[in-house]
Amino acid sequence: MVKVFQNRIPHEFIVTQGSGCSEYAIHPGSYHMALHDAGIAEFNIMNYSSVLPATAKLVTRDEVDMPPYGSELCTIMAVANGYYGEHISAGIIFAWMYKDDTCEEKIGGLVCELAGYFDMEALEERLYTVLHDLHDRTFAEFYLGEPTVIRESLTIDKRYGTALVALCFVNFL
Repeated sequence: MVKVFQNRIPHEFIVTQGSGCSEYAIHPGSYHMALHDAGIAEFNIMNYSSVLPATAKLVTRDEVDMPPYGSELCTIMAVANGYYGEHISAGIIFAWMYKDDTCEEKIGGLVCELAGYFDMEALEERLYTVLHDLHDRTFAEFYLGEPTVIRESLTIDKRYGTALVALCFVNFL
């Protein structure tokens, strides 16, 4: 008999953001400090692409039991890395799609990540642009609800710097 497994479906997620600097390196330095600032340094980070199932629910960290230390934390993450004196930023925009403008039947969500050398106004403007472009070119038959934006920026005061934002899936159906 063949055993068939269904894919995991993300259920509850939190949003977080952080930044960090280091004199020594990006990955074991500023990136880890940004994870620490975001409150997710104790996890092994796994990256997902950019869709949310209709059943996913945004919660606060206080509402859920976080996974144990050392476990996988599946995320949709934007990460900007840079060097001394540079200004970097990372942002995520997400919105739910519905069958129509009554917003009674949720189809799922779209998420767009962006990172680079943006000021916060330019970052947010570009996030809205890429979300609407993605929606128009792939899921225009659905109504796009009001977007939510999460942003982080940093002017780097050490040799290396990282800014990140993430949607973090804390449990699955």
